Amino acid sequence: MGRRSFWSAIVSAVVLGSFLLAFETAFGEEPKSAALIQTLPTDGVWAEFNVIVKIEGREIVPKWAVRSVGQAFQSGKQCRFIEMEQSSDQDDFPKTTWRLLVPEDEFGEGKDPLSKAVRRWVKQRDNDPESLDSVELKDPIFAMLLAGPKQNLKTETAKEKVSWQQGDLECSVISGGNEIDFVGNKLSMAHRVFRHKDVPFGLAGMHQELKLDIGGRKEAVSIKMSLRDHGKDAKPKLPDLVP
Repeated sequence: MGRRSFWSAIVSAVVLGSFLLAFETAFGEEPKSAALIQTLPTDGVWAEFNVIVKIEGREIVPKWAVRSVGQAFQSGKQCRFIEMEQSSDQDDFPKTTWRLLVPEDEFGEGKDPLSKAVRRWVKQRDNDPESLDSVELKDPIFAMLLAGPKQNLKTETAKEKVSWQQGDLECSVISGGNEIDFVGNKLSMAHRVFRHKDVPFGLAGMHQELKLDIGGRKEAVSIKMSLRDHGKDAKPKLPDLVP
């Protein structure tokens, strides 16, 4: 994989992974787990976000959405369908929809429900949807990011104001980081995630700074995301993908 294609893959995965980080962490005084998805969302809720990505002197403005879109009984358990979607008119962020079927009893504080999905699909661009045995095998960087940061997780003392089209939100802030070696390249991430109990999935926005050392050449990415809209009438984009 070339340097740019490798870097683009990291950016695509990081934005979606970061988006998930906020939406699932419990609202305790201190986060107890780095897993990105933890809490069970109300079925039918959706949230959409504006994103600004700055990389190598360019600015990319994709959009993100997450939805809880139905229930099914699988492997002896009641499960929930979760869809995650990105859209953009730029090749760096091709339209991609992930659909996961996750047992409801795998959600909860300190858990990592997405890693326990019993069925997984992904649709990219205009390609047919693909059934997956493992998110890790399809996109190892995205899977790594779903696990969340591993270091220095904390709830900051100060609140952060996040503005959206219906007003301002005074949000709690979770910060943390991670540093990994990926095929000989070092990737470090610093997260600040803004949470509010009155918006779906608890997410109002996030800031993330990434640094990548590729054979001694250093790259940096800045990502900012903010709530655009939310509601309670979520419609699945991939409704035919069922067990």
